[in-house]
Amino acid sequence: MVYVMIRQITITNFRSIRKETISTEEITTFVGKNDAGKSNLLRALNLFFNGKTDADTDYNFQSDFNINAIVQQRKAKEIKVELVLKLPRSYRKPDQPDTVYWSKIWRADGFHDEVQQHCEVKGGAVVNKRNFPKRSKIPSLLKSINYIYIPAIKDANFFRDLQGKLYDVLAISSEQGLHASANSFEQEINEHISELMGEIDTVFASSNNEIKLPQNLRNIFGALEFKADNIPLSRRGDGIKIRHIPMMLSFIALKQQSIGAKITIRPQIWGFEEPENNVEFSTCFELNNQLIEAAKKHTQMFITTHSPAIYSLSFNASLPSGLKSISYYVDKKGHDTKLQSCSEQDLHGNTGFLNLVTPLIEEHRKVWQERESEYKKTLGVLSSQLAASSKPRVFLEGMSDSVVINRILQFLNKADEIFIDVPDNAHNSANAASDRAKAFYLLQKHEKTKVLGLLLLDDDPAGKEAKNQFTEFFKGQQSTVSAATYPPHDAPKKLKLKGYIWRVELEHLYPECIWQHALEQSWIEEVTDEEQKFTDNKRKELFNTGVSPITYKADLTDYQRFIVDYAFTHQGKRDVSQYIDNMTDDELFEKGLVAAFEPVIEMILKKLKLSPIASEISASEDSETSPIWTGT
Repeated sequence: MVYVMIRQITITNFRSIRKETISTEEITTFVGKNDAGKSNLLRALNLFFNGKTDADTDYNFQSDFNINAIVQQRKAKEIKVELVLKLPRSYRKPDQPDTVYWSKIWRADGFHDEVQQHCEVKGGAVVNKRNFPKRSKIPSLLKSINYIYIPAIKDANFFRDLQGKLYDVLAISSEQGLHASANSFEQEINEHISELMGEIDTVFASSNNEIKLPQNLRNIFGALEFKADNIPLSRRGDGIKIRHIPMMLSFIALKQQSIGAKITIRPQIWGFEEPENNVEFSTCFELNNQLIEAAKKHTQMFITTHSPAIYSLSFNASLPSGLKSISYYVDKKGHDTKLQSCSEQDLHGNTGFLNLVTPLIEEHRKVWQERESEYKKTLGVLSSQLAASSKPRVFLEGMSDSVVINRILQFLNKADEIFIDVPDNAHNSANAASDRAKAFYLLQKHEKTKVLGLLLLDDDPAGKEAKNQFTEFFKGQQSTVSAATYPPHDAPKKLKLKGYIWRVELEHLYPECIWQHALEQSWIEEVTDEEQKFTDNKRKELFNTGVSPITYKADLTDYQRFIVDYAFTHQGKRDVSQYIDNMTDDELFEKGLVAAFEPVIEMILKKLKLSPIASEISASEDSETSPIWTGT
């Protein structure tokens, strides 16, 4: 440890605290209900180090002394704060303890007494106290501790004072630089008002009138504005302001280290009241990271909070090495504040957080149970299928995909070589198909002979995401199940070059005559939202040039217009698939469906290591079967 740190605190007769002793760590949090007395712990430390209770309130015995204190006869009423501090390595001596005792006492007439001694701690009791050696540097070290109290209400005055503290430390660490800048500013002002100064000299028969900045620029510095994106901090939301506090205080601490004193590390301690005030719940976790970064830079923290996001600091398993934390639940027993070290679970219960999240947990538990049940059912179905057939698998999103692909395979006499698998719910679902493909792989992971599989998805946002997750799932291992999206034909490629959204679903492979028939049968509906048809860049371009989407689409062919302006309804997808399934081989060929799905079938056969169509065609050249797909 390279800096002095408080290891134990005992507070006696201060406000609602009759007598409490606690152990402390680098980060110590106090959790409890309003009016439980959490703030009094931080105020007691502020009194100890700064002689004030609240940020700007002086000690007042009448209001600060515990009204229920037990005072022995012939003993004066007094408030006492006792600290046990761990010395940094550079201050330890082989023949001396590495802990010191430091106490202060206040009575009705104000500050009364102070004690600083070496000590040992055994079972929480301070024993073997003895005075420091002569010329000890420890008193100077203790005097250098900078305790900063951050109140619950962080108003404009607080931020002005905080900026004033920035000036204080800058004025010491770079005094010449600041005053040189101030002198340049003074000269600039005097040049602009030289005419006024000359008139004053004449009227009052005086000379050398000039404008001077005050020697102490603290008030001016406190009025400066921190700006981001041309918006001053004073006009930002309270949550943004609060997140500036750890950074500003850490900067102050860093500058203090560079001040030319003999102490290597100038200790800084924060008493931070309710940092979560006006900060949204999710952002509290980012605030936690700021607090951890500050703690890594030799800052000890005492934090009061109601927020699970903040007190989770004490139970963060990923805290950096060397940082420890502890949490206390603060409660009232009668009129007395009591502290109890707590587990995270206990704190959740005491703060009422469990009452809030239990219904959510229960809801998620039901979802997970349903998913687990569905997963087991899927494994059972796949296991039965695998036992009945060792054909390579194609995993498709939905029933309509299955019907169309199977019909083309029938035309090519390949349907008996491939097993097509679709989710049981028969709805288009990229994730469901992906889950089944993963389960299929895991089911035969340890088998010597594995059946190949292909996950074939729409080339749309849902399909791309499912494919990426599938690929990530198998990262670093060899898989007999691959993943792909439908290969596009020329129409989507040309549309992409013109700035239209890229979509290659199964239906986008259909020839124009199929779309025309679907329009006549009301299987497709018009997409009225023009924005979703274009990429972001194209939308901006059209807006900036004043070209309307209708005008821009004027050069589309009828086929391209179908793809851009229309989409199949859910029922329409089923209807068109049945329409294709009922076609004769001649109709499939004549309407261009065989040619349209040629790239898809070739990819499936290649991925599943089946013989290509060309060999099938070659074998049937002497056949009278018509028509014959050339495979080109």
